[in-house]
Amino acid sequence: MSDHGKPLGFEPIALTGTERALVTEVRAFARAAHFPPSAESPTRGGFSREFSAELARRGWVGMTIPAEYGGAARSGVERCLVISELLAAGAPLGAHWTADRQTAPSLLANGPETLRRELLPLIASGRCLIAGGFSEPESGSDLASVRTRAQKVDGGWRITGRKIWTTDADKADYIEILCRTSDSDVKHNGLSLIVVPMDAEGLTVHPIEGMDGERHFNEVVIDNVFAADDRLIGEEGSGWEQLTAELALERAGPERYLSTFPLFEAFVRSRRHVTAPQHSHDLIGSVIAQQMGLRLMSLSIARMVDDGRSPVAEAAMAKDLGTELEQLLVDQLWAYRYEGIEPGPAAERFHEFLDINRLRSAVFTTAGGTNEVLRLLVSRQLGSWARSGRTRALGSPLAETVYEQASRIAADPDPAVRSVPRGQADPVSLRVSDELRTTGYLGVSVPEDLGGSGGSLSDALEIVRGTAYAGTSTPVIEGPVQAGWLLARAGITFPWADELAVLGTGTVRVTDDGTTLTGTVDEIRWPDQAGTLVVPVEQNGKLHVATVAMAGLARPATGADTAGEPLVRAVRLHAVPVQQLVPTGVDHAEGMETLGRRAALARSVALSRALQRTAEIAIEYAAQRSQFGRPINRFQAVQAHLTRLASEAQRVAVLVDAAHAALGEDSDPALDLALVAAARTLSGTAAMTAGRTAHQVHGAIGVTMEYALQRYTRRLWEWSAADGTPAHWARRLGAQAVSGDLAAWQLITGI
Repeated sequence: MSDHGKPLGFEPIALTGTERALVTEVRAFARAAHFPPSAESPTRGGFSREFSAELARRGWVGMTIPAEYGGAARSGVERCLVISELLAAGAPLGAHWTADRQTAPSLLANGPETLRRELLPLIASGRCLIAGGFSEPESGSDLASVRTRAQKVDGGWRITGRKIWTTDADKADYIEILCRTSDSDVKHNGLSLIVVPMDAEGLTVHPIEGMDGERHFNEVVIDNVFAADDRLIGEEGSGWEQLTAELALERAGPERYLSTFPLFEAFVRSRRHVTAPQHSHDLIGSVIAQQMGLRLMSLSIARMVDDGRSPVAEAAMAKDLGTELEQLLVDQLWAYRYEGIEPGPAAERFHEFLDINRLRSAVFTTAGGTNEVLRLLVSRQLGSWARSGRTRALGSPLAETVYEQASRIAADPDPAVRSVPRGQADPVSLRVSDELRTTGYLGVSVPEDLGGSGGSLSDALEIVRGTAYAGTSTPVIEGPVQAGWLLARAGITFPWADELAVLGTGTVRVTDDGTTLTGTVDEIRWPDQAGTLVVPVEQNGKLHVATVAMAGLARPATGADTAGEPLVRAVRLHAVPVQQLVPTGVDHAEGMETLGRRAALARSVALSRALQRTAEIAIEYAAQRSQFGRPINRFQAVQAHLTRLASEAQRVAVLVDAAHAALGEDSDPALDLALVAAARTLSGTAAMTAGRTAHQVHGAIGVTMEYALQRYTRRLWEWSAADGTPAHWARRLGAQAVSGDLAAWQLITGI
């Protein structure tokens, strides 16, 4: 189970002032040192017992251990923040890693008290390395099939078996052994976890040399090893549940997406020493966007654990996405291995990190459970995830109300209403837009004294949520979000309850007397529904707002994009009369930047909700359609597709929702470029793959007009390129990332 029956999902998280202060403190410490590249301890930045002890003195080891056992009694979120800062800096954490991450929480939850009293103070002091003796030569990812057995004897247990791929067993102080303590017809039953000191008689360690020449892995032979009764964690036979909880902690940690961050940061810094750094800005920005989403997922999981929950499926989802990102990152950066970087420390550091990670990257997606197996684990929770999707996707009465309006219209059985041939406007979306106008929703975020219905940009985004989740298009972005903001900045009153105004940008100039416009408007969306075109123009570096009557424009016949949204392109203005020309008091460049960010955030919200519903439709369909005598969601290939759909939808949603939440209720909020650019990058990229994957699951029916999927995928593909492509916004993130030594990490953390 993911969480005692609670549906799979990630909740929004906002850091407290104390948590943000902790980040600043740890960052100052971690970045004061210049940790060299190390292959000594994979995913942990290196191995140093002295450094682990120093962290413990600062209270940064054993952070979640209660004070009575020598710990710092801090939260899991605080531990996640500390670990993230240390991993990002490349600090050597291997000497205390496993004990701190998973053994300590398991002991706290399960006991026994004697083992708590012995081990927890050692762990909190940074002086205890515990190896995880779980995998076996014949078991692979099927840990429940382990053959290591513990036989009950007077005063304890006698353990015999073999473990393999046991990281750092050659350096460890203790080993935690998964073994069978009783027989059962159900292989997951009868398993237990027993802790044994590494100097116990009968334990033999054989290091396994990796292809990089390092000896992280080991084979451990357990030959009739005695363990006292109080070495057993929890109740006999409860080992599988305990191990599952431990693996959730292992899979959800920031190391699943940050173990390669020092490599990535070295690459970013090396851009100052190449002739064309801008060529890699989109790659850098794309990675940052993904890491921002994964960071929010990881922190959300930590908050769930703090609340006493066991987010097993969420951890598997995060691990799948995170380790795939790390593996692909190495592949992408390998193309730069022999790039002409100016010789020096920056090039040397990048190359050394790259060589280390090239040789160990193959294990990223297998350690902690292969990604393919984890996708099967997540797939078991997808039904409840889809059923709870509406509450998660909408989240407010306003979005719910708008969704009800739009979905009622979309459900019209009339084929003429549902048919949307290429190049023609979508009748459903036209009807939804008309209803939004008559109910006052198209004036949202525009002040009431200027003719709008009041509210904030956040309220406008709630309307975007509701309509996009219903699979419909509306002129909210081109209307109140952009044109409405311009009119409000200029103090122009507009009757939003009766009319629609839309934005038109391009190469346009106004005559000296301010009476006419000449030039080209790149495109006008919803031209037949709008009565007024709002055009931003520059005069002496300042932003002015010109309004033009749509009826007076000579324009091509209205067509439609692939989503069925009406538009005309390349509208030429020849001395078009200006109704009003009003200054805004804002610099032209600043105003256009704000317009772009507002549109990009709103488009990200629309994409995230269409992604959510696309995944739900595919999950629902796969549970209903049978092939070869069983539902297709029972086939492993389909399960992998569905899990990826849900995972991408979740990663996009946590990032988009964070950008939305950052607005607050300010009527004219400042929009953080990093959050907006990352949300737009991630949502647009996911849209392309999600549409393709959903149709792969559906087969032929998905491309038919009578089936709902086509409404969503047409929008995903169209919206992915609207208001700036993902590559455009990724390049903007990348350009920021190369501006300073810590700029990339500051963008990811927002601190």
